[in-house]
Amino acid sequence: MQALSQDRATKRKQPSTMNKDVTRKERLIQDNNSEEHAELLRGHLRQAVRDALSELMQEEVEALCGQRYERGAGKEFRRGGNDDGIMYFSGRKEAIDRPRVRRRRADGKEEEARLKTYEKARSTRNIEGEVFGLMSEGVSARGCQRLSGKTISPSLASKLWVERSAGKLEELRSRELSKDIYFGLIIDGIFLSRELVVIVALGITRQGEKRVLDFTVGSTESYEVARELLVRLKERKFQVEGRLLAILDGSAALRKALMEQWPGAIVQHCLIHKERNIHRHLRKRDHGEFSRLMARLRAAQGSQAGREALEALRRFLAVRNQAALASLEEAGDDLIALHLLEVPATLNSSLLSTNLIENAILNYRRQTNRVTRWRPETNQVDRWTATALLWVEAGFRKIRGYLDLPKLLAALEISPNAVASVPSSPLRGAAPTEQNALHSSDSVITQSHNLLTVTGTH
Repeated sequence: MQALSQDRATKRKQPSTMNKDVTRKERLIQDNNSEEHAELLRGHLRQAVRDALSELMQEEVEALCGQRYERGAGKEFRRGGNDDGIMYFSGRKEAIDRPRVRRRRADGKEEEARLKTYEKARSTRNIEGEVFGLMSEGVSARGCQRLSGKTISPSLASKLWVERSAGKLEELRSRELSKDIYFGLIIDGIFLSRELVVIVALGITRQGEKRVLDFTVGSTESYEVARELLVRLKERKFQVEGRLLAILDGSAALRKALMEQWPGAIVQHCLIHKERNIHRHLRKRDHGEFSRLMARLRAAQGSQAGREALEALRRFLAVRNQAALASLEEAGDDLIALHLLEVPATLNSSLLSTNLIENAILNYRRQTNRVTRWRPETNQVDRWTATALLWVEAGFRKIRGYLDLPKLLAALEISPNAVASVPSSPLRGAAPTEQNALHSSDSVITQSHNLLTVTGTH
């Protein structure tokens, strides 16, 4: 009789539950208020997860205790009713009704048996992804607490960040660099404080895609710190076919470390850094004309146009400021290294400056700007840097002009000895006549064209 009355009570409850579900679905379909619609959808999803979890917990209870009302003396487990419980889902803590199970020990006493399903549901591991995503987007630990409805504490959010960011560091350092073949390498330093710098290496594949290769942390942008980074790249099998094109900001330490590892590399001096440095020596009234001449150099295509633009800069600076001229002469032909390869000017915007890595560094600073104190005695800098760089890399696109990369790759495959035989700029030696200078430039173009013809590139 008792069982029959319970069945009748259950049947009486079913229509009301069904009507409630139908009403919820109708509102979900018919409602035109987008905000309320979204809240109804979230509520429907949360209820679906609760129902699924309830079924899983009941299955586990039946596996331990047998079917309901099944009697059996000497069983190890028995049902203990229901109690309030919690689960973590979609970044929040949800209240649920959980079944209880009692376990009889060997000494005859009973204890609470832990359901594996419930233990997994109430674990904060379920929302680690949401918390880490929020913090990766710049939300503070206290902000995560507010956004989660106080589901997690700031200390727990910080703990999760430490664990996940350590995993990001391992992910970056364990990637196989040999899967891609590169032609370009850009190295630059990020100064976090007066005595803390991160040197980052960015690679460019033969398809024009950018990759964060690795980084190293030091107190200065020194040769030793840069060498450590480049040696590790070689150990991780950084693949280069032909000569490497490296784009640097003019740092002598970075150039020395690079040439030690890749002696045949072609170094392109960043034109933007050089323009910025020379501006410091010039009067303000000369800035406009100098910037116009630099723009001419950046737009030039081929060795002849590049040398002519560089010579125009020399003539302009020679009668205005000797310190500015010395700064220009210091870089020499590294300012037109890309022009000397006789490649289309469509590649100039990407490969004549370190802008590719400068933009990455700008986004890196946006990710790390809430750090008020760097602790180099721990792995904090490495963890934050790896996490931020991987986040920045997710937004990378191919470089501008990548469709013309085959012509650049063909030029880089020419042997270094063949390129070394091409005459250097006459502007750095004894001053020739204008006619001789023009003849020398024509000679450079002819020889470079012949070299490219040998490789099958026109």
